[in-house]
This record gives sequence, structure tokens and C-alpha cells, in this order.
Amino acid sequence: MGHKSVSSFSTTSSVHAWLTRDNLPRVRSLLLGLTLFVGLLIWVAFTLGLVPQGSHLVERLRVLGVMTWIYALMQILDLKLWHSRFVRRRRESSRIPEALEGWLLGQMFAWFGIAYYALTDDPSWYVAGLVLFLLSFLLFPIADER
Repeated sequence: MGHKSVSSFSTTSSVHAWLTRDNLPRVRSLLLGLTLFVGLLIWVAFTLGLVPQGSHLVERLRVLGVMTWIYALMQILDLKLWHSRFVRRRRESSRIPEALEGWLLGQMFAWFGIAYYALTDDPSWYVAGLVLFLLSFLLFPIADER
């Protein structure tokens, strides 16, 4: 039984070993690069006419978008300002740096925009989401969390 807890600890610590302060700029660049690349793929697909255009889901997507944005904004405000017990519990269980968690929440805006763009050929949600994603880099700078 003691061996099991030691192996789970070493697995957990090795999984999080790459989440050091020195590696966070690479993680941030990877998240941004992936978001921009997928947006570019969608733009190219629509430019070449590879994706059929239709508007049957547009209204439902907008409602989903508003819900996604409200959720992400509330989580960012909670992480940055309120520090509720839910945020504290999530941070303890995930053991990822606060900056990365903030960036991932910010990325929700852009990735919803990507889905909306892919289904509607309307880049407005993607562009707005990308701006908020970039803003998350300013709201959650890389800091030493000891």
C-alpha cells in the first residue's frame, strides 16, 4: 500500500515537472500558436470553399457562446479576485500554475470562436475571443508561485 502511494506521487510529480516557471512561456506560446493555426485552417477552408455554408445552428451557437463567455468570465473573476472555495479546491487538485489556469480559461473564448467560425464563416467571435485570450496573458503573468 505504501509503494502505491509512492508511485502515484512520483507519477504526479513527473507529470507536473514540466510546469515550471521557466517552461510557462513555451506553454503560453503553444496555446497561442495552436489557437492561431486552427483559426487559419478554418479561414483557408472557407476561402477554398471546402466547408459548406449554412445558418441553421447560428442562433443556438450564439446562445452557447454567451453561456461560454459568462462561464469563463466568472471563472476568471473568481480566480483573480474572489478566490472562492471552488477555485481553491480546483487549484489544489489540478496543481497547475495559476497563470496557466487563467490562460486556459481565456482560451475558452477563442476556441468557442473557432467552433463558431468553422460552422458559420463568421470570424467575429473568433477575433473577439482571441483578443480576450491575449488579455488573459496580461491578467495572469508568469509569476513564481511558491
